[in-house]
Amino acid sequence: MTAPEEPAPSDQELADALVEGVGGDHAPGEFTADDFAESGEPRVMTGGARVGEVNAGDDVVFRDKISHNYFGGGPTARGREPAPLSLARDTLEDVREAFVPPPGFADLDLGERLLIVRICSGRGGGTAATRLLLDAGAGAVKELAPDTSLRRLTAERLEDGTGYLLRNATSGVLDELTEFEIARLRAALGDRSGWLVLTVDPRVRLAEGVLSRYIGELGDPPPALEVLTAHLRRHLRQQDPDGTRAAEILADPSVVTLLDDSADREDRVARAASFARILADAAKADDFDLAKIQAQLKRLTDRSFEAWFDALDAGTRCFVIALATLPGYSYEIVSDAAGDLAAELIPPVPPAPGAPAPDPFRVRRTQRLEAALARVSQRPVTTRYGTTPMEVVRFIDPSLSRQVLNRVWTEYADIRETLLKWLRAMAQHPVGEVRYGAARAAGVFAVQAFDYVRRYVINPWAASDVPMSRQAAALSLEVPGRDPSVSQATRRMLYDWHLDTSDAYLRNTAARTYGGLLGLIDPGPALDAFAHLATAADRGLPTVVANSVTRLVVRGDESVALQVVRRLRTWTAGAAVDPPEGSRRATRGMTAQQEKDDIRARTFVAYLSFLTCAVDAVLVNPVDEREDAAAWHGLLWLAHRNDAIAAVVADLWGGALVHPIAHQAAHNVLTVWAERVDGDPVGRRALADLLVAAVRAPDRSRARVTLRRLVRTWQDSREAVAPRTAATVSTALTALGEAA
Repeated sequence: MTAPEEPAPSDQELADALVEGVGGDHAPGEFTADDFAESGEPRVMTGGARVGEVNAGDDVVFRDKISHNYFGGGPTARGREPAPLSLARDTLEDVREAFVPPPGFADLDLGERLLIVRICSGRGGGTAATRLLLDAGAGAVKELAPDTSLRRLTAERLEDGTGYLLRNATSGVLDELTEFEIARLRAALGDRSGWLVLTVDPRVRLAEGVLSRYIGELGDPPPALEVLTAHLRRHLRQQDPDGTRAAEILADPSVVTLLDDSADREDRVARAASFARILADAAKADDFDLAKIQAQLKRLTDRSFEAWFDALDAGTRCFVIALATLPGYSYEIVSDAAGDLAAELIPPVPPAPGAPAPDPFRVRRTQRLEAALARVSQRPVTTRYGTTPMEVVRFIDPSLSRQVLNRVWTEYADIRETLLKWLRAMAQHPVGEVRYGAARAAGVFAVQAFDYVRRYVINPWAASDVPMSRQAAALSLEVPGRDPSVSQATRRMLYDWHLDTSDAYLRNTAARTYGGLLGLIDPGPALDAFAHLATAADRGLPTVVANSVTRLVVRGDESVALQVVRRLRTWTAGAAVDPPEGSRRATRGMTAQQEKDDIRARTFVAYLSFLTCAVDAVLVNPVDEREDAAAWHGLLWLAHRNDAIAAVVADLWGGALVHPIAHQAAHNVLTVWAERVDGDPVGRRALADLLVAAVRAPDRSRARVTLRRLVRTWQDSREAVAPRTAATVSTALTALGEAA
């Protein structure tokens, strides 16, 4: 006998749940590295103002509640190629501010929107191509996977004003470029005001007759000293605005010796850029011993890295592995993690009869750091009890982290099981930074052995009933998700996880993952997935979706924020959403009642997501340099900057003010907004303009009445919460009424 379905919750029950979900106990200032530290990306909204942590304490994307969405629909959805990978902000800033053009660069021309640059791999072709795209006017640069089929680059799949890069194109890719295909591709790029640059090894044979007008050549790389100079000045720009310290460093003869050691290497330009970062880090850490740095770097050429690592004693090797997993974290955390790994890898040996007990003071920290090619420096850390100093440890050369992890995985097969067990244990660590480090390391290993690591680490994390493990799974997928060799497999797996045929915990993990870098790279599929997940009420999916939406707005640019709020508005309007291919709903079909229930559930999650983002995304710093400027809420700031975002956010407020599910939570959040800008006249005016737009339409009379009633509570209560904001908004509403 089939159990009867539970009745759908009433409007009041949903309204209560929304108030609870949006107005829970927030702990300002308490957050974890898991929330925003992925891949080192800054908490920046476009324009440079920093956005605050999502103030849901340890529960940002850890709390469990609801979610639903769909992934494009149609028979090709599951097999679609992944979206191109966006180049990191730091990479673009390096290219903009520290690029040294090689011979032949000035002759390259993107006037035809398509260019093939012949240059040997590892000699800066990708960097030159990126700068060429930026100079052409590209607002963003995205990298195509090596096996991308150029025939599938249609205008529908390209983004406006975007430059596309395909490094080290193979002969198979170039064979697609027939005369007809070139004309079609150029037309598609022209329709989107886009450009495409391919780099190709000179040894690859090209159809010169067809492609001759689209081929450019680059000469030898620029002088390494020029590259070092440009990058050093960039890295020290804030601490050394006039370039005095950079000039002092460059004047030291030992710096030239550093470059001479790699003068004959193909990657000498890349190494010069790396040396600049190392020298700048040492100068910033006030630990600038050039002779020491020079001695350490000499041990790190390709031909000696393996010898350096293999010569370390077991304890130091464990420390190096722990540091590679947790770069830039406190010395105590790294040391403890190294001790845990050593305890797993090195069985205790009972002392011989009469032998002295092991000496706990045998290895000093300075000796271990010297052997590990690492340094310790102090940095201030904000805690719930104020700012305190912390000693952080990192490699002299940051690139060692990835090299160490790759070396350990590929050359020491006997320790893989223990290594993965160690990472699984660290994923439960009480410190969020440790959990993130463990997840990132698992992702690095997954690039080399995707199926193995997926089976033994990522899948168990994703299906776990422990929220921290599910978060670790979500974070671990960001490394393979950005690697062209396994990106497509990663995204197909994620797509399967989000379907209603998957375990509820896997769906929870999918929602978390779509709220990270993979959602920023390709917001469309993430928002489609949220629409499907929003119809499920188990495992906390509503709150996970709401927090993931907030993270996309906080960490994305204005185009991402606009896509997000537009999609939320679509859901609040009650639009039906086709179920995704492969889901039970798509296979079995849906009744009219099921469609109605899905729309209602999606409406609830839309308002929960909108109001969570409205209250939790907050600028860290004041919005401008005025003495009375406040740190606005992020959606207000975005609406003030961007008319398109303002129109959608106003529409969402207009609906939320009177919707039976959302009205009480909306009143609470708007009151928080009013309080924040009460001392900021520009903020008060911005909020008033937004709210007038929200209730201006003739069919928004109920919203106008509701808003006037709410505004009166800001100044009429015994302890007025926002009297100046109330006055500004009231004046604007009066003017609106007179104009009508």
